[in-house]
Amino acid sequence: MNKFTLTAAAAAVAFAAAMPAQAATLLGVKVGADAWFTGGKTEAGAFSKDADSATKGSFHIAFEHFIPLVPNARIRYSDVDNGTISFNQIDYTAYYEILDNDAVALDLGVVMSKFNAGKFAGETFSEWQPALYGAGEIGIPMTPVSAFADLTYGTYQDTKTVDGQIGVKWTIPLVIDLNLRAGYRVMDHDLAFIDNYNSVKVKNDGWFLGVEVDI
Repeated sequence: MNKFTLTAAAAAVAFAAAMPAQAATLLGVKVGADAWFTGGKTEAGAFSKDADSATKGSFHIAFEHFIPLVPNARIRYSDVDNGTISFNQIDYTAYYEILDNDAVALDLGVVMSKFNAGKFAGETFSEWQPALYGAGEIGIPMTPVSAFADLTYGTYQDTKTVDGQIGVKWTIPLVIDLNLRAGYRVMDHDLAFIDNYNSVKVKNDGWFLGVEVDI
């Protein structure tokens, strides 16, 4: 990881540790699934091909707690296959809640992404990549609706990874909160670890619909 990324990661963790979150609960679990309607493009040298449209799945689970200095944890699985390149991306995130109330929420942390079962042009790949993580949410007063966004950004050994989404969430309070989610997700990677290729640029983007339970 270059010096800038290391410095930014250290600053994020130090800032998070200095500002404890105002957690709404002592312990919490969020589990969700999204249907992602993707298109995009793949480029490698002179090769360039528009991605096939597809509906892919994304799943996530997050654990939050009250223990000071110990980060919360989130795991997200995304299935990527645009007809030219395919891989499973598993994001392991450790993060701190900087703010957590009905009006504003803010999380900062770090990610290790595992690119697994990768296939491109007859080559296979499996690789880890680090990234920074940020997520925010703003509640719309007097409504069960909020706007959210999250972003992971990493650069390591000539590989650059960007994965972000923005959307709205409608919370239905039951015995547990049921969140209905909709938005747009962009995955824009420049992968330098695939054998026989200096760089493989992979862009997948599209709308998503999802559901999440907040226990």
